[in-house]
Amino acid sequence: MTDPESHSCSLLEVRLRDITVDEKSGRAVALQHSPLGTEAVKKLGGRASWPAIAPPSPCPMRLGRSPALPVSAGENRAVVTLRGENPRLAKSAHRGYRDPIFKRTLRVPISLLFLLLVTAAVDFVFPANRNLSSSFESRVSRLINQTKFEAGFWGIQIVSLKDNYILYSLNANKNFLPASNMKLIIGAAALDRLGPDYRFETCVYAQGRIDSEGRLQGDLVLVGVGDPNLDGRTYTMEDQHLSRSSSPLFIERLADQIAGRPIKDVEGDIVADDTAFLHEPYGPGWEHDDLPWGYGAPASALAVNENVFEVEVVPADAVGDPGLVSIAPFFEGLTLINRVETVEKGRQLSIGMERSLEKNRLILQGEVSKGSTKVDYTLAVEDPAEFAALLLKAALEKRGILVSGKALARHLRPLDALEKGNPTLARAKTLQPQYLQEQKVASNPSIALIETLRIMMKVSHNLYAEILLRKLGAESAGVGSLESGVVAVKTFLEKTGTAKEDLHLSDGSGMSRTDLITPESIIRLLQYMQKHPQGQLFLDTLPVGGTDGTLEHRMQKTPATGRIHAKTGTSKFVTSLSGYAQSKSGEMLAFSIMANNHRASNQELRQVIDQICTLMAEYAPRKKASHRN
Repeated sequence: MTDPESHSCSLLEVRLRDITVDEKSGRAVALQHSPLGTEAVKKLGGRASWPAIAPPSPCPMRLGRSPALPVSAGENRAVVTLRGENPRLAKSAHRGYRDPIFKRTLRVPISLLFLLLVTAAVDFVFPANRNLSSSFESRVSRLINQTKFEAGFWGIQIVSLKDNYILYSLNANKNFLPASNMKLIIGAAALDRLGPDYRFETCVYAQGRIDSEGRLQGDLVLVGVGDPNLDGRTYTMEDQHLSRSSSPLFIERLADQIAGRPIKDVEGDIVADDTAFLHEPYGPGWEHDDLPWGYGAPASALAVNENVFEVEVVPADAVGDPGLVSIAPFFEGLTLINRVETVEKGRQLSIGMERSLEKNRLILQGEVSKGSTKVDYTLAVEDPAEFAALLLKAALEKRGILVSGKALARHLRPLDALEKGNPTLARAKTLQPQYLQEQKVASNPSIALIETLRIMMKVSHNLYAEILLRKLGAESAGVGSLESGVVAVKTFLEKTGTAKEDLHLSDGSGMSRTDLITPESIIRLLQYMQKHPQGQLFLDTLPVGGTDGTLEHRMQKTPATGRIHAKTGTSKFVTSLSGYAQSKSGEMLAFSIMANNHRASNQELRQVIDQICTLMAEYAPRKKASHRN
């Protein structure tokens, strides 16, 4: 007989529902999570203990297929091998890590083997109405191996934090698009490097002499340092998004302070300086369709009003009149073209939008029915620094301070930092302007970083993650950039046990289609943070199943309610959830579940992931742990 490890095609397998047999040699294979296959091995005199792995057969002929667990190369299985007078049962205990292989002998009459095959065939045609397996692993496998999920890929690892026992592992070392699971990495790295009480200070400097009549003979410069949360928001269930405002609180506070100074006239410009970071507003691999919307707002060291504005459309009083459009906060330079018409009551809303970032033009066209409620859109600004300068100029003029100059942005572009053909951080650092303490005329201290991280995690705020990535780079390299941020994050991940070369990171939010991480790397991160001095604060920032954040409406009225603290991740062909689960026995589990390239809807994938969360919440610890992460 040809050895199963060889590449010869002389081996013939006949598959019925639960076991596979080599007709020539009597080689039998019991599929994982299959009670019939398990029973078959037991009747043959062997031991059925899971999980186990055997080499894939080179040329299988399958006459039946288990609907619960499709067979693929490298799938977990126990193998019964008959060779002459010394048959053996080989079990390789394997969950993604090397463990010793042990073997045991048994004798199997061919007649009994044939009887078992017939029994399995009958059960395949007339399946009994029974629970195929009550084990945790088999239940998870049954959920993810449904036919509708065949086109995609699952990456899963679930580990007990008590003793590092691996409850389930599938493709844990494979690369997956994580979507917003990237924010777990950013949040943990920020807590580790900056600490929960870290505070930013964003200041305004007067660059010039203020004469006796209150005239500033120079520029007023607003300098960004990478505070994502300039308005000092805190997370609440009732107000998860910025409230509409004609002028952000941050701008109003600065304008009040400046008005309290002996400054009556600014003869220069209002300049917004975001040179603390290289001007890299978007991550590599971002999709063009995401850029106009609020969730795709460009990153900057200055993020006034979180770099977004709102457009509200309501019907006019009379049919035929243009719909009423308002913008908050309003800013100069935006060209609005309103082609929305008010139509008779009961007509379906139909509004199209065209956005040109280059010309800062917005076109609205369509129909809004009389008496209908308002329609809101949250859109990204084109240039965050210029946006900040425009808003500050308007706020000062509202307070009677005359501004002779313009509202301008001061950027540090990668091309400005070229050195021998490539931009360098060392060169960029020399180009950053320096400001004197005695020139400071207003300042805005931030709230504690932990409050900002809570918003980033609970509502999955992309801009916060992008800014914090660059801030981590600025802390380590002096200049914030995508490159310096990624280096800082990978350095942090090395402390968790993940090598730099094992990951490909492109941004902080997970919007990039070139982010690649593994479920195992997320598990290592979660294990590390569970023992970290800020571990409890980290856990508290995560959405809670059935309770708040992006998990508020999931897992409600299930055993998982209140027991899952995890970060969601959703983008095109990506659905993920990673975090912590508390079992009914009080045991804490770390888990990472990533689904990529599925044709099934995100809703269908979420339902299965939520069912796995319920299994974790109901998990009862095994008697003995043998596989550790």
